[in-house]
Amino acid sequence: MRRSAILISISAIAVFGSACSSGSDGKAAEGKGQVSSTEWSASPSADPGSAVRAAVGAAEKSTARIDEEIRLTNEGKDFTIAVKGIFDMKADKGRLTASLGQTGGPAERAVPLDEVFSDGTIYFRMPGERNGDTGWRSTPRDKAEVHSLMRAPLNDPEHVLRQVAMANDVTEVGQEKVNGTSAVHYRGKLDRKALLLRMAQDRRAKLETPLEQLGDRLPAFADVWVSKGGQIVRIRLGCDFGDVKVTATVNLTDHGKPVAAPVPPKDAQAVAADSVGGPLTG
Repeated sequence: MRRSAILISISAIAVFGSACSSGSDGKAAEGKGQVSSTEWSASPSADPGSAVRAAVGAAEKSTARIDEEIRLTNEGKDFTIAVKGIFDMKADKGRLTASLGQTGGPAERAVPLDEVFSDGTIYFRMPGERNGDTGWRSTPRDKAEVHSLMRAPLNDPEHVLRQVAMANDVTEVGQEKVNGTSAVHYRGKLDRKALLLRMAQDRRAKLETPLEQLGDRLPAFADVWVSKGGQIVRIRLGCDFGDVKVTATVNLTDHGKPVAAPVPPKDAQAVAADSVGGPLTG
């Protein structure tokens, strides 16, 4: 199979993976708890891969404010998914708000989603659902699935950290400033295993063979910016298939600051994880 044909089959699923949902997509979440960052110093002599994994380990034991932008481009059409909130990675709790709209389009036309992560469950709802069904749904966090490349199950920020930790051939790009913070920029490659992490079986079945055929030519990468204190300040994951591009940029701030514990919504309707899909839910 020629490379161009492989990319076409991948890209159709990568961007437009799933259009259905369980009746709600939604907004996002906040977390709690204060954890001091792990002592770590970015050093040119340090192994880049180990440095990135150490920073991921520190992030997984701390809290952060999440500000993510996912850009989906396909044949001239450009959409943006924004995910914002506060998350306690150690306690696995948080609140997030997500929205989907055409890039550059009016904010009032963006479709919103609310999410709460608490006690191993993800609660979500679409407050602007046109059919009037704005009730909360709930599903087990460990069962939530991915339906498109460079997405996280129900926008779970810890999924992004796991993908970053799987990056290979990591190199140090150089010293840069991110949002006023001095950081070391690292870049690595994402392989088929990282891209298919937690992906729904029907999507995985369609993508696995073409991704395997691309092998080392797979155009997927992970960029990570780590402060001298060992904190991840930005992550950028991307796939570039020519006419189709997917880029997810996550800014992490307010590391280690305590945040209020989210209150799980009452009377949320429990739904099976494999019934949850759609652009807003990953």
